[in-house]
Amino acid sequence: MKVGFAVSDITPELGIYLTGYGHPERLATSVHLPLNATAMVLEDGDTITAVLGIDWCFVDWTLTQAIRKGIFDATGIPESNILLCCSHTHSAPHTTYMRTLGRTAVDPENLGVAYVHKSIPAIADAVKRAKDNLQECAVGFGASKTKTGISRRGTDYHGRVSGFLGDPDMLYDDNMTVARFLSKGTREDLGIFIHCSAHNTAMGITREISSDWCGIMKDRVEDTYKVPVIFINGAIGDVGPRTNVYRDYSNAKEDCALTGFAAGAGDGAKSATEVGLRAATDALRTLEGIRDFRANLPVRVHVGELRLPQALSMSVEAAKAKLLEFDAKTADTVEPDTVYQIAKAIAAEEGKEPQPELIIEQTLVAFGAVALVPFPFEVFSIFSLRLRKYGPYEYTLLASNTNGRNAYLPDRGSFAMGGYEPECLKTVSTYVVTPDAGDKAVIQSLKALREMKG
Repeated sequence: MKVGFAVSDITPELGIYLTGYGHPERLATSVHLPLNATAMVLEDGDTITAVLGIDWCFVDWTLTQAIRKGIFDATGIPESNILLCCSHTHSAPHTTYMRTLGRTAVDPENLGVAYVHKSIPAIADAVKRAKDNLQECAVGFGASKTKTGISRRGTDYHGRVSGFLGDPDMLYDDNMTVARFLSKGTREDLGIFIHCSAHNTAMGITREISSDWCGIMKDRVEDTYKVPVIFINGAIGDVGPRTNVYRDYSNAKEDCALTGFAAGAGDGAKSATEVGLRAATDALRTLEGIRDFRANLPVRVHVGELRLPQALSMSVEAAKAKLLEFDAKTADTVEPDTVYQIAKAIAAEEGKEPQPELIIEQTLVAFGAVALVPFPFEVFSIFSLRLRKYGPYEYTLLASNTNGRNAYLPDRGSFAMGGYEPECLKTVSTYVVTPDAGDKAVIQSLKALREMKG
């Protein structure tokens, strides 16, 4: 197997809108850490693939297609063999055409979309340089537990999910997987691969452009090995950064007593540094524990599709009734009530062909002991753990926010408990994946993994 790595700086100009929190006035005034696109190209003589770690919050399917075409034009790597894995930093531009209802006033001129198109040559150049630098390699794999992330679905004593408080006793994916690539001939380092799971939100709601905690981690690991570091974020849907910021979400009116450490937005550079260095510590110790390096490994790609059940979040009849509850002037305000916007969008579905399935292209990539299973969602931990348990590869790794953006993929229990993530789905599309969609996604992905491995 051959591998090549390269990095391009894709930091935008100041003044651009920063996504993630829906604040229209949040325009970048400075740079905390640059945004990078890190390319890892893998080739075994029969198959070639490009995996990119991009310091963006997300990238929608339309823009994914544009970027992959740019990479193909520059390198000849098939578009379907390319993974665009976003780190989910909330201190980057709004890299999507999509708007979240209740936050429709953000980035009105689509400057984030223009920035994506402007960044395509730099992203494609990183892949081209990685491909041009392909070398026969030996790879060492390692795994450990990490305290980078924590469940962010802490509850009050009623069992209600309120805020984004960290709860170490709730289920979350605390695994870290690394790979160290050496030149087969010289044994010099070529690149580092790191995978773990946590929302990239430790910076919080600042006006600083930043790759957030994962940028701190990558820089610290690069200090040791002097080679590019690619980071792939895993099951982030219900996992936040483990910060030391204390929050009080208590609400006497709702009989809610809820305090603890934040697993949502941190308090700037201090939070990003503490989480990033903790992740770097775990990664470095795992990397230094690797003793076995394997050469002549296979590279495999499987292109298929996921077919996930979905339904309108309320019936057309219920939506029309809901509209009658609002005064007509609501529609003329700068940002109408979110429920009003949802009802209006669903009422407009009357007479249209139903869409009972969400069909998604899925590209699986495997190199040696690792298989990457991408989803255009912020996926919940139970699905990552299930893929790890039943996947045919030694390390079956879920990649959130890859090749598209469809908000969250909660599990059945989280749909039942409610909270921000299931409610957020209603603001992204008139159709919402059903509570069993994640289970079906895992079943279909496992079948594809077995087909790929043979």
